[in-house]
Amino acid sequence: MKNPNPQGKGLVPVLEHWHALQPGTVAAKPAGELLVDYFASALVLSASFAFKPVVGCDYFLYWSGHRWQLSLINPQEWGSRAPGACVGECRLRSDMTWQIVPGEQLKDDSGLQRALANFLDGFLETIGGASSLEQTLPGYVAELPYYQRLLATGLTSSVRQSLRHSGLTDIPGAQWLDHDRVRSLFSHSGNQ
Repeated sequence: MKNPNPQGKGLVPVLEHWHALQPGTVAAKPAGELLVDYFASALVLSASFAFKPVVGCDYFLYWSGHRWQLSLINPQEWGSRAPGACVGECRLRSDMTWQIVPGEQLKDDSGLQRALANFLDGFLETIGGASSLEQTLPGYVAELPYYQRLLATGLTSSVRQSLRHSGLTDIPGAQWLDHDRVRSLFSHSGNQ
């Protein structure tokens, strides 16, 4: 049987981490904002990192050409040793969604733009083929590393609560994408 606790975390620290990474106050959000927040959060959770993110702290998302990486170190501190192109600055909000503020490198790096477009295409394809947005939420994903797994659970709880508060539950995935401006939500949003 596979060890369910490979990092050797005891029960008390696991429960503390789980509680710390559950959403605080979750508000109703317009459909477009909710979709952008979900996309940004999915992108960050797909990144490699081995630390516990803290609400309100700044992190940096990089693309190395084959994987996403979340780092505590900004591009200036890395200098020429940066792990890849910097997408931008990320911040975990108290509702367990992530905000991404695009960096300067994003405007000039076609490889980075292509990687983001590919991730967005996959994200929209997943939503479009689902019976509801709720069906696409990550929930508990055993394959994810420890902190990403806890954050995915928190994100799922947050988006579900936001959907309920907004009256947007059980809407077919295709309806979420039915709007002509869905891509413009991502290209003009400060949360991308």
